[in-house]
Amino acid sequence: MAGMAKVILSSLAALVFVFFGARSCGLTPAQIEDRILLAELNAEEGIAYRHAQAALPGVVAMRDGLLVEVLREGHGAVRGAADRVQVHYRGRRIDGREFENSWRRSEPATLPVDRTIAGWQQVLTAMPVGTHLRMILPPELAYGRAGGGVIGPEETVVFELELLAIVIPEAPPEWDPAQQPVPGLR
Repeated sequence: MAGMAKVILSSLAALVFVFFGARSCGLTPAQIEDRILLAELNAEEGIAYRHAQAALPGVVAMRDGLLVEVLREGHGAVRGAADRVQVHYRGRRIDGREFENSWRRSEPATLPVDRTIAGWQQVLTAMPVGTHLRMILPPELAYGRAGGGVIGPEETVVFELELLAIVIPEAPPEWDPAQQPVPGLR
């Protein structure tokens, strides 16, 4: 009986914590429940989609659930996690709705590899410059349980990615003693 009371009290404490935590974030309990349900649905749909895509010819499945299809193989250098790269990319949901497209903007993105989502980091540190591929990222390698921006919780996402170049950082300007900061000012 004491064990049951302990479980009930700890469950009640957890619910109170979630309620006040959600209230502080501006979410109602109904919104939290909806978000949890959406996460479960996204996870189920993602698993089914990834399973179907893994069976297609040319798609390689990695151990962590990442699926990759090379559209064009590059022959340039391979990058490290600390490098900056220039890429063109298109991101979409599994239902085909596009959420980002650098080709449409006619402007490639330049970004540090180590500041991208886990799936991108894994691929960018293994693909040579000039490679164009399609990758399907499970939530763990994309935006996870929280989602991000227009991406829902536990959502599988599809990216088409083309590695255009390695960006060599500019050398920092030489230090000029005449440019010393004024004491007390920033």
